[in-house]
Amino acid sequence: MIILKRTLIIPSIILFCVFSISCKGTKDKIIIATNTVTSQQKLDSLPLIPKYFLEQEALSKGNCLVRGKNGNKVVALTFDDGPTNLSNRILDVLNKNGVKATFFWLGKNLADNKQIIEKAKKNGHQIANHSWDHTNGYNLDENVIWEQQVSRTIEELKTVAGIQSKYYRPPFGGITQKQIDFLGSKDITTVLWSLTTMDWDNTQNNRIDLENKFKEYLHPGAIVLMHDYDFGKSVEMLDSLEKMILYGKSQGFSFVTVEKMN
Repeated sequence: MIILKRTLIIPSIILFCVFSISCKGTKDKIIIATNTVTSQQKLDSLPLIPKYFLEQEALSKGNCLVRGKNGNKVVALTFDDGPTNLSNRILDVLNKNGVKATFFWLGKNLADNKQIIEKAKKNGHQIANHSWDHTNGYNLDENVIWEQQVSRTIEELKTVAGIQSKYYRPPFGGITQKQIDFLGSKDITTVLWSLTTMDWDNTQNNRIDLENKFKEYLHPGAIVLMHDYDFGKSVEMLDSLEKMILYGKSQGFSFVTVEKMN
């Protein structure tokens, strides 16, 4: 898992920019990979995501969610790659502060983490689909993604957690419009994000970096990408998470699950 995250995350992002006809030039690659934002991009409402996310959302007729759209001061914290031991510690922080979040979990991890699943359910958090084994499905046929990754995890969520989830986040955010539409035909909503703390990048995931990204780019309807996989700085991540929550509340934001975003 560490190898997958650390070696594939940057190449996969670059891959999306190369193969997406709607990703223009290198600007979007720089935004995601280094968090460098030009003066023009600061005028954009969502400078930390590739522009094709918004194009996919617009083309998907409700089957793709990047952000909440009703203008309310709500934010959805989301965590990918669990359940893990770190998931349990994240739940403690969330529960201490009285906020709900959404966990996009891997099917292969579910059976060995039933206590964490029950803890999340008991406290009102949303559990959703992050594929079976974190395969980058960008170049796969939509039927393959459905059968080997999405549908398989749907069944595991039913069996292990008693959950019927209709929300899916593709690993690395890698998904084509055709795949989004195909999943939509199965009543599955693809969930991307509108703000990332870059917590997976050990060059910019110290406590201050994480907090500053959240504070600078927080916006009404934000869907925040984070991870409940330990990249080696879990203590800093947990401390910054609590500070993000306190900051959001001080600015009048409510924390909701993705399914309650709109």
